[in-house]
Amino acid sequence: MVDRLTDGCLDTDAQNLLSSLKGRITDTHPGVLKAHRLPWSRDLVNPKNKIHARYLKELGEQFVARANHQVLERLRELDVAGRELAWLYQEIRHHLWQSSEVTQNFCGRQELLARLGQQLRHDDSKQHTPLVLFGPPGIGKTALMCKLAEQMPRLLGHKTVTVLRLLGTSQMSSDARGLLKSVCFQVCLAYGLPLPPAQVLDAHTRVVQFFHTLLHTVSCRNFESLVLLLDAMDDLDSVRHARRVPWLPLNCPPRVHLILSACSGALGVLDTLQRVLLDPEAYWEVKPLSGNQRQEMIQHLLVAARRTLSPVHTDLFWASLPECGNPGQLRLAFEEARKWASFTVPAPLATTAEEATHQLCTRLEQTHGRLLVAHVLGYIVSSRHGLSEAELKDILSLDDEVLQAVYRDWTPPSKELLRFPGFAGSGGKLFYV
Repeated sequence: MVDRLTDGCLDTDAQNLLSSLKGRITDTHPGVLKAHRLPWSRDLVNPKNKIHARYLKELGEQFVARANHQVLERLRELDVAGRELAWLYQEIRHHLWQSSEVTQNFCGRQELLARLGQQLRHDDSKQHTPLVLFGPPGIGKTALMCKLAEQMPRLLGHKTVTVLRLLGTSQMSSDARGLLKSVCFQVCLAYGLPLPPAQVLDAHTRVVQFFHTLLHTVSCRNFESLVLLLDAMDDLDSVRHARRVPWLPLNCPPRVHLILSACSGALGVLDTLQRVLLDPEAYWEVKPLSGNQRQEMIQHLLVAARRTLSPVHTDLFWASLPECGNPGQLRLAFEEARKWASFTVPAPLATTAEEATHQLCTRLEQTHGRLLVAHVLGYIVSSRHGLSEAELKDILSLDDEVLQAVYRDWTPPSKELLRFPGFAGSGGKLFYV
C-alpha cells in the first residue's frame, strides 16, 4: 500500500520518508526486522493462497521465536541482577524469619500497639522526631517491634513500605555502615529508585548523606509511607560506646517514620539517644506484662509445645514467680517447667533472670556434659557477632578436649577426618549469648 496525492499521483515525499525510517530502524536494530515479499491481492492476505499461507506461517513462527528470545533475555538479566543482590535478599529473609519466630507466641500489648499506631498516623503528614521504645532487658521490646512491623499495613495503609532490622543478629546489621547500606538498597528497590553507586558505598560519610537524601526523596513522592524499625540499638557496634549517633536523623520528614528500641539502664545507649533526641514525647516505655497477659503467654507456650501443667505444678510455677511480668524471665521459667514430669515434685523455679540463666546452664550440663557446654558458650562469647552452626562445628572440630570427650564411648564415623558431629534440630541458626 502506498500514499497518493489528491490527483492520484504517487506521494514521493511520503515514500522517501518511509524508506528513510525503515533504513534507520534496520541500521539500529538489524535483528528486529525481517522482510516478507508476497504478490498483491485484492482480498489482501488469503490463507487459501499457498504463498499467503506460507507467509502467515513464517510470520507466526518469527513472532513466537522473537517473543521467546526477549523473555529469555529478560530472565537472564533478572538472574544476573538477582545474583548481584543475593546478599540483600539473604539479609531481608534473615530478619523476616527472626521476626516470624519472635511473634509466634506474642500476646498482650494491644493498648500500646494501638497508641503507637495512633501516633504514627498523627505524625504521617508532618515533620516529627523518631520514636524510641525502651525498657529493661527481656521486657519484650523485640517482640513488640516485630509485631509492630507485622501490623504496619493495617496501621498506616496496605501500601506502607516497612523495613525491619533486628540489630546484631547478622553481620550486616552489627555496624552502622552495613546497616545503612542494606536499608538504602531495600528502600531504593521498594520505591523503584536508582541504587546507590559504588563511589557512594566507598565512604561511610557518603552513605550517611545518601541515606538522609533518600528519606527526603521518599517523602517528596507523597504516596507510600516508609517505616524503618531498628531494634536493639545497644547491639550496634558504632553506637554502643559512642556519645552521639551521627547518622541518626534528628527529624523525620512527612510519610517517613523511624522507630528505635534500646535497653534502659546505667550509661547505656538510651542515654546517648536522650542527648540527641530531646523531645520527651519521643520515648515510649515498654512495661511488664499484667497478670492476665503473663498467664496468656505461658498458655500460648504450652499449647505450642503440646504440653500441659498439672494443677499442682501450675501452683508451684506461679508461686515461684508471683510478681514477674518480664517475658524473658517467664520464657526461661517455661523452658524449665516444660521438662517437669507429672509424677515428680520439682524444685521451685529461679526468682531472678540471673538465677534462671544459671538453672538453664545447669540443665544443659546435665544433658550434654559440663566440658562441652563450657567450651561452646566460651566460643560464642569470644566471637564478635555470634557463630553459625557450621562455624561452631568447625571450631569444635579443632578442640582436642571436646573431641576426646565426644568420642570416648563410640567410634568416629571416619578414620581419615575427625569432625564434631552435627547439632540436632539447630536448622543452621546463629548462636548468641
